[in-house]
Amino acid sequence: MAEEKGAKRLSTWQLAAYGQLVVPLAVIGLPVAVYIPPFYSGTLGLDLAAVGLILMLARISDVFTDPLIGRLSDRTRTRFGRRRPWVIAGVPLMMLSAYMLFLPGEEISNLYLLVWIAAIYLGYTLITIPYGAWGAELSGDYHERNRITGSREIFLLIGLLIAISAPIAGAYMNGTEEAQGAASRSAVGILGWLTVFLLPVCAFVVFSSVPEPAIQETRTVPFMRGLRVAMKNGPFRIILLSSIFGALAGSINVGVVIFFYEHVAEIGEASTILIFLLFVAGVIGSPIWVWLGGRMGKHKAIAVAGVASMIAFALVPLIIYAVKPVAPDLVFFCFLLVTLVQGLAFGAAPILGPSIVADVVDLDTLKSGEPRAAFIFAFIGMVRKTFEAMGVGIALPVLAFAGFNAQSRENSPEALFVLLVMFCIVPLLLWLVSIAIILRYPITKERQQRLRSALERRMARRSQVHRMMAD
Repeated sequence: MAEEKGAKRLSTWQLAAYGQLVVPLAVIGLPVAVYIPPFYSGTLGLDLAAVGLILMLARISDVFTDPLIGRLSDRTRTRFGRRRPWVIAGVPLMMLSAYMLFLPGEEISNLYLLVWIAAIYLGYTLITIPYGAWGAELSGDYHERNRITGSREIFLLIGLLIAISAPIAGAYMNGTEEAQGAASRSAVGILGWLTVFLLPVCAFVVFSSVPEPAIQETRTVPFMRGLRVAMKNGPFRIILLSSIFGALAGSINVGVVIFFYEHVAEIGEASTILIFLLFVAGVIGSPIWVWLGGRMGKHKAIAVAGVASMIAFALVPLIIYAVKPVAPDLVFFCFLLVTLVQGLAFGAAPILGPSIVADVVDLDTLKSGEPRAAFIFAFIGMVRKTFEAMGVGIALPVLAFAGFNAQSRENSPEALFVLLVMFCIVPLLLWLVSIAIILRYPITKERQQRLRSALERRMARRSQVHRMMAD
C-alpha cells in the first residue's frame, strides 16, 4: 500500500536507471534543434527558408500524434505495463530515422528532410510521452517527484554534453578541413551512430530496473469531456500558457544560435566551447534547483532561475555593440560569463516543470476520475512542440527575408541586426511573459499534499469496491 500511495522512495540505482534513458534522446534532440538548420542549409545546400518551413511542418505533426499516443498509453493494458510497449515501439523507429537524418546520401531533397524529420519526431513522441507519464506515476510525494525529474535532468545534460562533444570528436577523427565545421557531415554523422548504439542499451536498463506502478482500474472519460475538464483546471492552464511563451522563445533562440555565434559574435569554433560549458554548468546547478524547489516552491524557483538567466542574457547586445568594436578579443570571455550564469539556471525549468505537471495530474485525476498522466503530458507537449515549430518557422524565414545568407561571410549590417534580434531580443521578451505567468501558479507543497491525500482516499475506496465485487 505504501508503494501504491507513492510514499516509497526510489533507490539510487532506480533513479539512475530511470533517468539515463534521456541520454540518447538528448544526443539526438539537441542536434535536431541546433545542427539540422545549418547542416541542411549550409552544408547540404537546401534553401534556408524551406528548411525552416519543413521543420515547422514536421513539428506540427505532433499536434495529432501526441494526444493520440498519450490517450492510448493511458488505456493500454498488458502484462508488461502500459508505458513500456510504447517506448519499445519508438526505439527502432528513432534508430532508423536518426541514421537517415544524420547520415544522408549525396542526393538529398526537401522531401527527404521532411520524411525523416517527421519520422524522428514520431519516434520521439512514442518514447517521451509514456516515459514522462511513467516518471510522474513513480511517486506521489512532492519532494520525491523533484528527485525523479532531477535525475532525469542530470542525465539529460550529460546527453547534451555528449551531443556537443561528439561532433568535435568526429571532426578530429576525420582529420580534414571540411570536418572542422560544427555542422559538417563528419561532425553530425557520429551523432546518428551514437543514437543507434545508445538507445536500445538505455531502454534495456530502464525496462529491467524500474517498475511500473500498479494500474488503478477506474472509469474512462470520453475525449472531449476529458479535454473540457483539463481546460477548466486553472493550474493546468497556467502551465500551458507559460509553456507556450517559453517554447516559442527557446525555439527562436536555439534555431539561430549557430548562425549568431558564427556571423554576429564571430567567435567561430569557440561557440562549441560555450555550448559545452552551458551544459556543464547545468549539471552543476541541477541539485540546487531540486533543493530550492522544495524549499521555496517549484514555480518560484523556476522564476528565480529565469530572472537570473534573463539578466545575464540581456548583456548580449552590449557585448556586440560596445565590447566587440573596441576589444574583439574580450567577446568570447564576455559570452563565457553570460553562458555560465545561464547554465547554472538552465536546469530549473526542465527539473521542476515536469514535477509541477505531475502535481497537476493529481488535480486532473480528482476532477476527471481517470488517471491520465500520459494525456496531460502529451497535451502540454503537443502545445510546446507546436510553438517550437512556429519559432523555427518564423525565425529562419525572417532571416531569409532580411537577406541573411548562411553560406556567405558578407552579410549586410541589417541582416546581422535581424539575426541579433531573433537570437536575443525576441526571446527575452517572450521569456519575460512566461515567467510572469508561472508566478501565478497556485499549487504549493501544502496544497499538493492535500490533493494527494484526497486522491489516495478515493483510490483506496475504489480498490475496496473492486475487491468486494471480486469476492
